[in-house]
Amino acid sequence: MSAIRRQVSIEKSPRAVWTALSTAEGLKTWLCDDAVVNGATAGRFGIVNEGDDGEPLEDSGRIHTFRPTSKLEVAFDKNSKGPWKGTHLQFTVAREGEETVVNVVHSGPAFDDEAVRAEADDTWRRALTSLRDSLEGG
Repeated sequence: MSAIRRQVSIEKSPRAVWTALSTAEGLKTWLCDDAVVNGATAGRFGIVNEGDDGEPLEDSGRIHTFRPTSKLEVAFDKNSKGPWKGTHLQFTVAREGEETVVNVVHSGPAFDDEAVRAEADDTWRRALTSLRDSLEGG
């Protein structure tokens, strides 16, 4: 199973970064058009973005790990209608000097396809830049 790995350093506290990663309000500032987060292990997680055809694409899943300010893991449902169906997403957050480092690992069988993997990798590159910019005011 292939995985996408990305990292970004952000000049904000781990708590501020965690809020952007783990709340509906935070996710809407950098990742999606709408979100639902039940912030707890075994809680539900969902994001909605507008598809190429203008129709909403929803990915939903279950939270496997919810450790405030350090780790968030989500398994997206296999029957989701969005592009991340059946994948596993992990964020780790750690303080490093004056910055907070966010590591993302997004894995799943869909990423065995080189074109799908390249598109998802580009999506994460842009998303993490947007996360940093939204938090740093860039």
